[in-house]
Amino acid sequence: MYKEKKATLFFKHKQILKQVIYESDTIITEIERIGEYVKDKYPSKKHNLLTGLVRVKKSINTILILDNNGILKDFTSNLNIKLFNGFDYSNMEYFKSITNKNHNNWTEVYLSQATNKPSISYSIRIDENNIAVLVLDLSILNTFAEKFVSGDDSSMVRILDRNGIFLAHPQNKLAVSQRKNIKNSHIFKKYISNSYNDKQIIFNGVKNIENIGIYGVSEKLKWTIIVKERYDFIFDTFNTLMLFILLFIFILLVISVYFSLKLSKSILKPLDNLNSKIDDIAQGKNLDSMKESGYKELNLLSKNFLLMQNKIKDREELNRQKDKQIHDSAKMAQMGEMIGNIAHQWRQPLSIISTSASGMKMEKEFDLLTDDKFNIYCDGIVDQTQFLSNTIDTFRDFIKEKKEKDLVVLQERIDNVLNILDASLKNSHIKLINNTDYTDEIKLTIIKGELSQVIINIFNNAKDVLIERKIEEPYIKIETKKSDNHAIITIEDNAGGVPEDIIFKIFDPYFTTKHQSQGTGLGLHMSYKIIAESLNGKLYVKNTDIGAKFFIELPLS
Repeated sequence: MYKEKKATLFFKHKQILKQVIYESDTIITEIERIGEYVKDKYPSKKHNLLTGLVRVKKSINTILILDNNGILKDFTSNLNIKLFNGFDYSNMEYFKSITNKNHNNWTEVYLSQATNKPSISYSIRIDENNIAVLVLDLSILNTFAEKFVSGDDSSMVRILDRNGIFLAHPQNKLAVSQRKNIKNSHIFKKYISNSYNDKQIIFNGVKNIENIGIYGVSEKLKWTIIVKERYDFIFDTFNTLMLFILLFIFILLVISVYFSLKLSKSILKPLDNLNSKIDDIAQGKNLDSMKESGYKELNLLSKNFLLMQNKIKDREELNRQKDKQIHDSAKMAQMGEMIGNIAHQWRQPLSIISTSASGMKMEKEFDLLTDDKFNIYCDGIVDQTQFLSNTIDTFRDFIKEKKEKDLVVLQERIDNVLNILDASLKNSHIKLINNTDYTDEIKLTIIKGELSQVIINIFNNAKDVLIERKIEEPYIKIETKKSDNHAIITIEDNAGGVPEDIIFKIFDPYFTTKHQSQGTGLGLHMSYKIIAESLNGKLYVKNTDIGAKFFIELPLS
């Protein structure tokens, strides 16, 4: 039981540790994202942007704008502090860290000149002349850590920076304000300095109080998170509880023996029968009825289980029909697009064949057809016929129902798709910008036809919007790159973007902004399902300054 209690504690502490690490990394990620937003918007919105952010984002208490000499140009704060433009911050670490090669940086804990309190900050270069400094409100970490309380009302969580200085200590907030570190403590010397993270530890805390817990390191800024409880409180309570449980079990056993003899004949058999029938339902067997017993309650329960079985079957059948409808509708829409693309691809070759045949016939009637001209005409017809045959092979490979995964070169697949789309785009006077990176082969294990279907769906969607909005000099741009363990494909148009009030719905089934006769609303939905469920990737869209930009992220082989 003692080992089980320790294992239970370890699991509990592990879950709290994961949550705290996740929340702390989320806070850091949010501030970095706000920094990027300031970098993008400050040149146009100036001071109004800063006041709005500090008012809305409680995790930031101050934003400073410094010039290249570290002189304060602009600021806003939700603290009662006195700052004036012209203050010199050139000696501060958050200014020194920003160089031409280092465009953003997190500081360690430092004593703020503005608030005279321990702070950490995130610096980011806005442009050649301006640097933004976002100061994190450390009280947010304390507030978050206060949520985790042990049974003796003591706080369970401590947060330290990578130098062992307290960032959050709900029971001793002076430890934060005084920038106290624990490098000489028992836990630091024995465990943290020896990388004993994510393992259960027993260590001496303040006043040599013995604690049991776990510590880990956050991903973003390598903060040390300690989760602990008092050892003596936990296990004294545990021993008392064990004694009570043993006594309760003994009493329960005596009562159980007595009543089991009374009930075994009258109720256990009907219950066993009901349990057996429920197991049959769980295994998928279809039951028409259940044997009735002498208990109304059990009979009612049996009827309810039969009713539940029938409703589940009806719902499953309805879902199967809906899935088949979606698949069939998407397939028909896809076939329609393919026929349109074939028509565009074939128009010019058929025109050349017709012209060649007519030319031969006319020259033959006027006895002007020489052997050389005949051979030229025939060679041209053969070449165009071969082109038509190759086009058919390309479309057949795309449409055929082959679900095996193959190792493919991403750039080759994109070239294949662009060959399919080229004639259709030219016919609509839409420029294709191919920024595919051919310098480094990107290899993926995928179902080839499915990736091609997604790219064609996104291109066709962009083409329809460009035509509908009558964009001057319309274009669609495709790019590829590697990022960590993923390949990223982006497809961007200059049609002005997706309205913000519907951008979150464009991957929903049957959602479309087109007239009912022009679209089913299934293309992007099926594309999303293919990427997420079949190719284990991500598909999302963002609005840029010129239009909509779709992102396809796929794991590398």
